[in-house]
Amino acid sequence: MTVLENVIAAKGFQKSSITGYLFGKEKKTAKQEATEMLEQVGLSHALNRYPDELSGGMKQRLAIAQALICKPRILLLDEPFGALDPGIRADMHALVLDLWRKHKLTVFMVTHDLKEGFYLGSRLWVFDKIRHDEQAPNAYGASITYDLPLGHSPKELYEEIDNQLRPVTPMMTA
Repeated sequence: MTVLENVIAAKGFQKSSITGYLFGKEKKTAKQEATEMLEQVGLSHALNRYPDELSGGMKQRLAIAQALICKPRILLLDEPFGALDPGIRADMHALVLDLWRKHKLTVFMVTHDLKEGFYLGSRLWVFDKIRHDEQAPNAYGASITYDLPLGHSPKELYEEIDNQLRPVTPMMTA
């Protein structure tokens, strides 16, 4: 399936979970919505390409378009930009912020990059160390060490948390 067909299919599965197919007016409307969504994520030039022809950043844009075509209230992103180079990552940050504003949705993003969390987040949870509970030895999880409302956080706060989570190791010289 092409990029456009992939986004239409996401809409189709939302409407008809058994077959995933849309017919008539619904199909025409879904095609128009999918084209508009792909334009919003910057893939209007790739409508007829196949996913294996896309770069990593383009594949992430396609995945976001597939999710947003269904008009969710919450968008869950799990390490979405980890494999991207810094330039593409910055573009994707701008895209996510733009889509967040346009669609007025909650974005819940898992990341290991504190700077990314501070830049994109309005609230940041920092988890640390695996939790061990004597009462529930089979329960897994971690402790929340910071729960911060963000906005425009001061640089000092970021540095304090970063230093506590990643202690500075002195370099040895010969």
